Amino acid sequence: MNAKKDFEIGDHVRVINDTLQGEVVKIEKGFVTISCEDGFEYSFAPLELLINKEWNPEVSHAETKEIDTKQTSKTSFKVKKGSFVKEVDLHIHELIDHEKGMSNFDKLSLQLNVAKKELEQAISKKHPKIIFIHGRGEGVLKNELKTLLKNYNVAFHDASYLEYGQGATEVIIYQNTK
Repeated sequence: MNAKKDFEIGDHVRVINDTLQGEVVKIEKGFVTISCEDGFEYSFAPLELLINKEWNPEVSHAETKEIDTKQTSKTSFKVKKGSFVKEVDLHIHELIDHEKGMSNFDKLSLQLNVAKKELEQAISKKHPKIIFIHGRGEGVLKNELKTLLKNYNVAFHDASYLEYGQGATEVIIYQNTK
């Protein structure tokens, strides 16, 4: 995702290296002025701003906001035993370019929404498996991912330790739901 350089008055933006966000109210002499919720106006160079729709701070794992996974996740396919296995890397740096200003909840919500969208897409395309790469960390994403997977007609377990270490979950998608 690249920073948008041509802003329009009324665009909702956030500052890349800060928690400020607001609405564009003025554009002049190479600077974009935004008005924040506190009523103050701040001017920034266009490269310091992103359109807010590049990530949604109001996303929660209970909601099903549309996220364009073609832009937000790096998926790949591997050939294993004559079939394709879809891999989805849920590391936050693989999903977005800038995470500055996002809380841990925002990041987790984005990761879970990407996982949900990718899983539903794999189910609709009748993929036999999908592997979510979540990393080791403290296990928060892994546990939340398992909670999400319990809502689907799938089986899941830790993916191959030889290939992924302890940082991935393999999901087997049941094709016959009867």
